[in-house]
Amino acid sequence: MVDLQYLSALAERTVSMATHAGADRCDVVAADTDTISVDLEKGSVKQANIFSDPGVGVRAFVKGASGFAVCTGFDDAAVSRAAAMAVSLARAGTPDNDFKDLPVARQVRTLPGLYEPRVAEIGPDEVVSMVIEMSDIAGDHNKVTSSNASAAVSVCQVALANSNSFSSAQRMTSVDLVVESVARDGDAMFSGYDGCSGRRLEQGTIERVSTTARDQAVKGLVQTKLETGDYAIIMDPLAAGFVLGNAIGGGLNADSVQRGRSFLAGKLGQVIGSPAVTVYDDPTIEWASGSTSFDGEGVTAARSTLVDKGRLASYLYDSYAAGKESRASTGNSSRGGSVWSYRHPPSISTTNLVVSPGDSSFDEMVRETRSGAYVRATFDYPNLATGEFSGLMMESYVIRDGELGPAIRQSTMGIGIVDMLSRVDMVGKKPRDYFGVQTPPFRISSARIAGSG
Repeated sequence: MVDLQYLSALAERTVSMATHAGADRCDVVAADTDTISVDLEKGSVKQANIFSDPGVGVRAFVKGASGFAVCTGFDDAAVSRAAAMAVSLARAGTPDNDFKDLPVARQVRTLPGLYEPRVAEIGPDEVVSMVIEMSDIAGDHNKVTSSNASAAVSVCQVALANSNSFSSAQRMTSVDLVVESVARDGDAMFSGYDGCSGRRLEQGTIERVSTTARDQAVKGLVQTKLETGDYAIIMDPLAAGFVLGNAIGGGLNADSVQRGRSFLAGKLGQVIGSPAVTVYDDPTIEWASGSTSFDGEGVTAARSTLVDKGRLASYLYDSYAAGKESRASTGNSSRGGSVWSYRHPPSISTTNLVVSPGDSSFDEMVRETRSGAYVRATFDYPNLATGEFSGLMMESYVIRDGELGPAIRQSTMGIGIVDMLSRVDMVGKKPRDYFGVQTPPFRISSARIAGSG
């Protein structure tokens, strides 16, 4: 891999190429990323990839219209052609008075917890060993019939420069693990899932996620049916992370709000949740997968409160959406998540979405629930235009008289996202990080479950 100084010089040089070609404004990302990924299914390695992806992305503006072009590798002639192409595309676009400017140069402090040298040293053989270990642990039970595991390890070096004299660079590592166990007992079958993502691999993580997947699969073999009705629901961080990451991360996207495509449009300052609900976006969390020293346009990383004790406090802005409202960007321009990509123009996204912990333990939430369900996993998306959510309860368990019971067969839950947040009446103490969302479990006082009983 090339070093950061080389990437910074390249990005700055490319900015000069674009401005000399006629760009009013431009920004350039130069990235060099190495990724090793391995997928194992039913005891065999299905695929193993080593991917090296160096390149440059150029975004140019002429009279507010934008053009974007990329080149793979760092050849000066190819980079020059990409800069010229971006400017040509911008010239061909429709002038846009809503574009105001790119971020101005500011001093950026490199955050701790973005780069772990030990992760950068991990080679292909070690990644293969990781997925084999996960699969072995996840399959270590006589009722588990198959186990699948995936791991991806990335090292990314990236530099960003723009025509307002911003220039900075950072080095990042990323580790993603996913494991699934499938258990059978007669006609009963149940799948258990777990995973994690971050910028380092903490000791014991492989055993923890693999054991959790196995234990959930076996536990779910004892099953029951649930009558259709309204029930209290305890959302596990796994289920909550997936739903909220899409509902809040997508629903608060200022571009969607401005276009009238979000269920949260027009609700700024209004109550959309219970006083127990506080949500913020924080790119400064050490070792978290979405952490970054600056966003995809050069805005310095800073925490933003989105929902404050139930009240909608802010949308998510990049420089363009912020300029349309004559306000500052929230620093939510993304170049691709845990590892940056030069291949696409930036878009609005959360970094690390955080739900503030409460004061209830999981056991207390169960004890306080007379009739309900514990939903550990659902992978269905909310409708971002209407805010309605209907999801298959993939790993879920009945709660009766304050006790956790058998797994629930073939049920779905349905509720509006605003209703979900407004009915949160208990919030757990211990958060987990799934899908870039750090959240504890929480209880919804009532939601509709379509059962199979």
